[in-house]
Amino acid sequence: MEWVSYPLVTVGIITLNREWSLETVLEALKKQTYPHEKIFVLIVDGGSRDKTVDKARSILQSSDFYGYKVIVKKSNIPEARNICIENMTGQMLFFLDSDVLIEPAALEKLVKASLTCGCEIVSANCRSIIVEDTSKIRSLLPELEKANQLEEEIVEVPSVAMGHTLIKKEVFERVRFDNSLNFGEDADFCIKAREQGFHVCLHRGAAALDVNVGSGKLSDIYVYSPIMPQIRSLKKRAKAKTFGLGFRVTPIVVAKYFLQNKRYLFYLSYIIIIPLFILGLAIGNIYLASLLPLELFLYISLQAKRRGLRGAVRATLLSLFVGLPLSLLMLAYSVMGMFQGKSFYQYKPIHCRLT
Repeated sequence: MEWVSYPLVTVGIITLNREWSLETVLEALKKQTYPHEKIFVLIVDGGSRDKTVDKARSILQSSDFYGYKVIVKKSNIPEARNICIENMTGQMLFFLDSDVLIEPAALEKLVKASLTCGCEIVSANCRSIIVEDTSKIRSLLPELEKANQLEEEIVEVPSVAMGHTLIKKEVFERVRFDNSLNFGEDADFCIKAREQGFHVCLHRGAAALDVNVGSGKLSDIYVYSPIMPQIRSLKKRAKAKTFGLGFRVTPIVVAKYFLQNKRYLFYLSYIIIIPLFILGLAIGNIYLASLLPLELFLYISLQAKRRGLRGAVRATLLSLFVGLPLSLLMLAYSVMGMFQGKSFYQYKPIHCRLT
């Protein structure tokens, strides 16, 4: 990397009971081609009850990074991200989720894209992968080590997920994460950054893997998070999710998103099922009155295969009290955006190719 002097980068990793994945995440980080004396590792742990913190300290003590710091403080995801911002060192912060693996050249590619293409926020090209159990995670590293053959194309996008994203310090002088958003904090941050004139980009040639475990609670934070905070933040989350879908969002854009993510179609089916259920109760029609209980039973049965009975019941409650209003609010925001002519860019978005 002879094109520029190497800026000091803080790698911010937020953790909560991630003993099962953190060792491999840090192993991938230790294989980075970016100069290790220019990497500062910051762990923010939300109060793990396993050996996450001990494992982090043990691994980082023997590393050759510029330095490291471990902060243990009860926090949700956006609060932990803001703690990373407040404690960062250097001019760039790379958020790396504690279940995301990055290819050896990922950090080098992202820094180069940020400095060369004018992207204040640039994310790796991440895909999700499911493993049957935690013992399989380390076997994914060889696949990432072959990723250097990917293209060096950087494109501007409406929003990115934060778990594999590099951000310049100047962004944080004007934008922070909303502590009330347990989910969707990344899209909300991107929308606010775009409104401030910053550019959000995706590096298609920087590979990352978001590792999910096939069953159990390890990767199911949405289902097992408290429901009331999710309900209270619905409007903010829906707005961020809607305007994170494109530079110009319409109901058609949202409808296409629903078709690609069919759980939203299920959520919207409640609009028909619930009134029929109420009508059935009112007129004493057992067939209509059984529609809602039957739909809930079928959904619980389907979810139980992956999450067990307790997780299935929670997922069903979330579909009704979070999924349905979220879907309706997204449609409402898309209509509002269309009539208001809401568009973030009047110019051609960044499209950069590195050689």
